[in-house]
Amino acid sequence: MTTHLDTAPMGITAPPQPAGLRARRYALVAMPVLAGLCLTLAAAMDPAAGISGDTMFQEYAEHPDPLQIKSLAYHWAYAFWIGIALVVASLVRHRGVWLANIAAVLAFAGMTTLPGMLFIDWIDSAAGQLWGTEGVNALHDRMEEISWGMPYFQLPGFLGFALALPLAAFALQRAGLVRWYAPAATLGALLAFMVSNATWPGCVVATACFVVLSVELWRGTR
Repeated sequence: MTTHLDTAPMGITAPPQPAGLRARRYALVAMPVLAGLCLTLAAAMDPAAGISGDTMFQEYAEHPDPLQIKSLAYHWAYAFWIGIALVVASLVRHRGVWLANIAAVLAFAGMTTLPGMLFIDWIDSAAGQLWGTEGVNALHDRMEEISWGMPYFQLPGFLGFALALPLAAFALQRAGLVRWYAPAATLGALLAFMVSNATWPGCVVATACFVVLSVELWRGTR
């Protein structure tokens, strides 16, 4: 009678992981940190961080160059932030699989809408330079009047941003791939970002939370 053993014989090591799979893992682990760094850069370069209304439109019109960096950095911050949930879905095979599926759907909806919405910053800047803050407000008012589809465009982005990553982290925890630190870190990053009104102190805290998530992803995908 023979017994099948899953372990390799003594003195024989398992073959190294293919370079392509290692690169995929490194990219996944890096995504949370990249999201945090892009958030912090965007908040630091935002000429109207924490400000809204006419004052924001005026600052955007007067400082178009730092605004370019802010909008590009937020674009990639949101893409990395939401995209993590899409990438990790394939790691969950048993417990938590449906939760991971829901997170992946929300991530797809969020990634295809929210990052692209940053383009409106540049439209506001150009409109403010041409027609002042009254022109920017008139533009937004007119868009709301004629664009009945706008809420249906925006809502998936906001849902993906708020829900996809926390749900994915909970799915990973149920699958036993990460500890409770991971979902706690995702909620901490979201809370810090929202409470700070997207200013740099909150983005720094969010980055620290994302570092925790990256460490957990590194440990869980060994």
